[in-house]
Amino acid sequence: MGVTDRQLRWVRFIGKTYFSEAGVAYRFSGVAEDITEEVLAKEKATLAEQQARIALEGSGSGSFFISIDDKEARGHDILYSPSFARIFTGEESTGLTWRVFIDHLHPNDRLIRERAHKVASQTGAINYEARFIWNDGTVHWIKVIGQYLFDALGKPVSISGIALDITEQKEKDKALREAEERFSIAFNHTSMAMAFTDQKANFTLVNDAYTQLLGYSAEELYTLNSFELTHPDDRAGNRQLFEEVVGGKRPFFNLVKRYVHKDSSIRWVQLNVTSVSDAQDEDQSMVIIAQDISERVEAEAKLRASEDRFRNMIIQAPVAISVLAGRSLTVETANKSMLEIWGKDASITSKSLIEALPELKGQGFIELLEEVYDSGISYYGFETLARLHRKGQLEDAFFNFVYAPIRDDLENISSVMVVATEVTTQVKAKTALQESEQRFRNLIEEAPVAISLFVGPDMVVELPNEAMLKFWGKGDSVIGKPLREGVPELVGQPFLQILDTVYTTGVEYSAQAARAELVVDGRLQTFYFNFTYKPLRNAAGQIYAVLDMAVDVTEQVVARRAIEESELRFRTLMEAIAQMTWTNTPDGDVNFFNQRWYDYTGLDFEQTKAWGWQAVIHPEDLPHTLDMYKKALSDGTVFVVENRYRRGSDGMYRWHLNRALPIRDESGEIKLWVGTATDIHEQKQVAAELEQQVQARTEQLTASNHDLRRSNENLEKFAYIASHDLQEPLRKIQSFGDILKNQYAQELGEGLDHLERMQGAASRMSLLIRDLLTFSRISTRQDASMSVSLNRVITEVLDDLEIAIKQARAQIQVNSLPTVSGDESQLRQLFQNLLSNALKFQKTGTTPFIQIQSEQILASSLPASVKPARLATVYFQISVADNGIGFDEKYIDRIFQVFQRLHSRNEYAGTGIGLAICEKVVANHGGAITAFSQPGQGATFTIYLPVA
Repeated sequence: MGVTDRQLRWVRFIGKTYFSEAGVAYRFSGVAEDITEEVLAKEKATLAEQQARIALEGSGSGSFFISIDDKEARGHDILYSPSFARIFTGEESTGLTWRVFIDHLHPNDRLIRERAHKVASQTGAINYEARFIWNDGTVHWIKVIGQYLFDALGKPVSISGIALDITEQKEKDKALREAEERFSIAFNHTSMAMAFTDQKANFTLVNDAYTQLLGYSAEELYTLNSFELTHPDDRAGNRQLFEEVVGGKRPFFNLVKRYVHKDSSIRWVQLNVTSVSDAQDEDQSMVIIAQDISERVEAEAKLRASEDRFRNMIIQAPVAISVLAGRSLTVETANKSMLEIWGKDASITSKSLIEALPELKGQGFIELLEEVYDSGISYYGFETLARLHRKGQLEDAFFNFVYAPIRDDLENISSVMVVATEVTTQVKAKTALQESEQRFRNLIEEAPVAISLFVGPDMVVELPNEAMLKFWGKGDSVIGKPLREGVPELVGQPFLQILDTVYTTGVEYSAQAARAELVVDGRLQTFYFNFTYKPLRNAAGQIYAVLDMAVDVTEQVVARRAIEESELRFRTLMEAIAQMTWTNTPDGDVNFFNQRWYDYTGLDFEQTKAWGWQAVIHPEDLPHTLDMYKKALSDGTVFVVENRYRRGSDGMYRWHLNRALPIRDESGEIKLWVGTATDIHEQKQVAAELEQQVQARTEQLTASNHDLRRSNENLEKFAYIASHDLQEPLRKIQSFGDILKNQYAQELGEGLDHLERMQGAASRMSLLIRDLLTFSRISTRQDASMSVSLNRVITEVLDDLEIAIKQARAQIQVNSLPTVSGDESQLRQLFQNLLSNALKFQKTGTTPFIQIQSEQILASSLPASVKPARLATVYFQISVADNGIGFDEKYIDRIFQVFQRLHSRNEYAGTGIGLAICEKVVANHGGAITAFSQPGQGATFTIYLPVA
């Protein structure tokens, strides 16, 4: 066939077969045509059609072909794929007709289909979306896309195309529209300021809250950049975070920053910026959510300022103050005065109080603070004993203090404030004060003038002498009552207020011809008195009472009033006062001095009037005097100050106490000031002399302590030398004795017994020297500053005595023991000696039983014979009891003495120093030791140690 490439060819044959009469073919003739390309083209078309059908089926779409005639299309005119029927009816069907197709169309969407076909009949392209009702009643959205085919006359002859079920997409679109509507409502109606920007922070969308926050309209904001509205100090940090989100280094950021409002005011905001993109991750926007926190920032600033003021007030307060935070009582703030009281520095801040001052454990203060924190009720302590580590040692000190709860904004207790004043000196001086008061009582009773004592802030009447009771027209029934109750007619008169002022300020008050209305002989009468209210102080310098010394001057005043005018009487009174006096205007200009002023200063009125009096005040005292004077003029309080005035006669400066009171009219307005200057120079000198005496006594005490330490050091050196010089020959006696026994035992014969006795004596001598050395060291080392667990000490002692305990088959019971402050080695020696004695003096035929226990007791519960070396409120009582041979208690004082023994050395070995060492150790720790026993009934040794 002319083909030599050995490829398969398709050939079409057309010809004719010739048959014989018998019906046998005898010839064939025709033509052959190579149709390889035609066949291959048909195969490609068929393959393409199959692939298209597969693609359509795979995509979920259905294809169709409809033939159109002059009439309405009939069912057999529709050709469709299986998925086409499923798309329109929900089921695959081979009987889908045109009518069935129309019946499944949603009635409300038929007009959509008709319009689409009408347009398609003109344009050739059909495209519409409509709802179809499936056989199961569900509604589905179908998208129809097709093409009309027209004949030569332009008449449509067929329609072909595809159908897609777009229900899911429609639901997504609906959900998206609803979400967009909800977002739009939320975005525009939320109180939170929200905005969208592009990647360069240019605003693209803002809500109303955002415009209100910044004061700009939305149109104005769309022309601005977010950074332009940011406070200049915040821009750099804001921009860096913004660019990190844009660059994908972080998904979002939160920031507190400042916006500049359109009116130039500052708005503090809590800012959240998040990156969002569209579904294709192509269009990136930045979402800004801003919360206006300006009020909160301002409130926080005010709170910080308030806290700073509160903290500064504490630090600068003239009294000791601290604040303990939380129930853990953490030291939050403590001023210098409080740290000095505690004997600590600022490093204890942020520590719990028990950690900062461990010595408070067991003293009750921690429990009181916790009770105040829990109950919210303040606690007041007066002259309370506290033991504090100060200046390297444990000190007894007394305090007046207040524990007051501090509440937060929610009225919850957040901390406890401690305000304390040390009154150690006052408490120690109480005894001397009581003796002084007794002498004072005697003086009052024997005084020729009317005297009474008013005690405490309520002015309780005490010690009125007969003259004072006669003035009042009262009997002894007024004693022990507040003055306002004992002499009720004084209410409304100035005396009670003056007494309160004297008691409060400590400034003595004297008055001349003071008018008093008193009920005498059953009727209210007018009297006049010269009197002095003198504040009385205790040893601690605290005012505890006011002494009233009065003279009845009624007759004199009545006579003087008859002949003098008011001003003259007043000036006469001023001149009669023993002190220098003056009056001044409310502005401070002095307009009167009494003669004592002129006599003292040597100046006249013209030289010292108005403010000229400053010239006689010592230059060092003038600034403070002026400050106090101006303050009194400003707020109307009593003017009180001590300063030195120059005496005109010799130029000497003498100390004076100045006191001025405002004189007010009926409306309370100050019309005049009246002042006095009392010479207190001698009192000042006495105080200075007392201070010098105290300093000298302190120096003497320091020298004595130095001599004592030097004596102890010499004693230690002597004990060491004596121990070494005595122990050396004893060791040689032991060594040479061992050589004699080992090498010459047979030659010694009976002398061996003498040799062994010699060695035994040397051994006892060595033990005696060691005990004496121990006793000496304990006697000279009395520092006790470490915290020692007695449980650990007993455990170590029992380990040391393990062999002796096993040999004696002793039973030992140890209860829980406390931790004390002391020298651990001395305490170990104490209990080792006591336990060794208990094991040594056991009763034959009885299993030794030793019990060690402890409890706390009050000082008031101590036996009368027990006298601890150091006073304390509470003591640890530690007892070591055994069931041994005991002893007669008449020897109780003897057993604690050096070399004193109740038994011979042949009966029980020992040096007679062990219990003396015990007594010395206990004394070094501020305690006492005693014993209780009966012969054959065992013995109990009881130790009393002060609770730190």
